[in-house]
Amino acid sequence: MSAAAEGMQTTTINRGWLTKMVVIAVVMFGFGLWGLYDALVAYPARGERAASFAQWQYLTILDAKQDGSLLTKASISDPVAEFTQLTDHIEAGFLSEEERPKYAWLQQLKLIGKLKPEYTTVTDARRTLDTLKAEWSTASGKTSGANELSWYDIPAQWVIVAVGVGVGIYLIGLITVVKGTRYGWEPETQRLHLPSGATLVPSDVEVFDKRKWDKFLVYLKIKPGHPQLGGREVMLDLLRFSPLEDWILAMERTAFPETAEETPPAAPAETEPTSA
Repeated sequence: MSAAAEGMQTTTINRGWLTKMVVIAVVMFGFGLWGLYDALVAYPARGERAASFAQWQYLTILDAKQDGSLLTKASISDPVAEFTQLTDHIEAGFLSEEERPKYAWLQQLKLIGKLKPEYTTVTDARRTLDTLKAEWSTASGKTSGANELSWYDIPAQWVIVAVGVGVGIYLIGLITVVKGTRYGWEPETQRLHLPSGATLVPSDVEVFDKRKWDKFLVYLKIKPGHPQLGGREVMLDLLRFSPLEDWILAMERTAFPETAEETPPAAPAETEPTSA
């Protein structure tokens, strides 16, 4: 190992930035898990209660007719076909008093993935009506049962899952990449080692461009004679890596001692940026 290598310093991940990213990642994961719970548990339960409430209304109307409709119409053997027919009636601009709660019942079942005969077949209509009446006939029951799902409620929760978990995974990946990235620094020669393997000394830099210094970014316009980066522009993120900012300022003071405290002129527009 050379003397220069023995004395080389390396950057570490900025603690403040790391803490901020971890907090955001945890919040986004929590946001995604909240959406997952709503999509799999809370909203299906709400839709099932709304379906139960609508079924009670439907059976109550059938029973009020006193013509045997409760026994003949309470059970629906083909709910998909029945729902399609009711949808056609809506498009035609008409639903009867009997069809309105029937449609609401089937619609809520459809939204929670239960528009199937096993959920619409009624073997004992009278007993089913009595059970539903006991559950929903109170004022509080009517209020809670009226909270029907909209078509977008559950899909929206899956969007929340995708956004929350997706952003959380991205941030964890970003943190991993940043933790694995190192800049090196030889204090005696002020030689900066880039992750790409190239190195820079103050005399290699033509311009220290601080046009985005407020965003903790600096652009180094490299002189044409540099073997790897000649004529190119290198962008450095000073926020994520510590103490990279101190090293850059030290290089600038050496290269331009008379103007180091001022903002250098912007690099030419035709310069092609190069990520460090």
